[in-house]
Amino acid sequence: MSTENTEELELPEESSEAPDDQVISDELQQAITQAEENLNGWKRTQAEFENFRKRSEAETKEWVQFGKRQALAHILPVIDSLSQALAYAPELTSLQDEEAKKYSSWKTGLLGISKQLESALSEAGIEVIEAIGKPFDPHLHEAVKEIEGEHSPGTVVEQYQSGYMIDGKVIRPAQVGIAKG
Repeated sequence: MSTENTEELELPEESSEAPDDQVISDELQQAITQAEENLNGWKRTQAEFENFRKRSEAETKEWVQFGKRQALAHILPVIDSLSQALAYAPELTSLQDEEAKKYSSWKTGLLGISKQLESALSEAGIEVIEAIGKPFDPHLHEAVKEIEGEHSPGTVVEQYQSGYMIDGKVIRPAQVGIAKG
C-alpha cells in the first residue's frame, strides 16, 4: 500500500470552551419533545389495538349468534313435528294391553328425545317462550285466534306453536290464542 493516496482526515479542534447552557437546554427540550411524541404515538397505537380487539370480539359474538339463529331456523320444523307427534300420540288407556305396551315404549322414546332436545337447546342459550296464562305481549306472541271464555281479556289461553329466543332476542314468536275482551 502506498501512503501517497491516503488523505488525512481533519478532526475538529477540541474547544476548551464549555458548551453553551442554552444549546444544552434546547437539545434537552428537543429530546423531551421527541420522547413525548413517541409516547403519545405508542399510546394511540395501543388504544387503536384495544379498540380493534373489542370490535373483533363483538363481531365474533355476532357471527356466533347469527349461526345459532340460522341453525335454529332449520331445526324448528323438526321440533314442531316432534311436538305434534307427542300431542297426538294415542291415549294408552283406550288401547289393548299389547298395543298399550307397543305405544308406551314408542311414546317413552319420543319423550326422551324431546327432553334431550330441550336440554341441548337450553345449553345453547335458546329459550322457549312461555305463553299459556301470560298476558299477551306482541314482542313475544303472535295472536292467531281470539277465544271466548272466562279468562281476563288479553291473556294467552292456547298455544299453537312454540316461540323461541336466543339471548333475549326473539327468533320466532309463539303463535297463540288470546282471551277475547
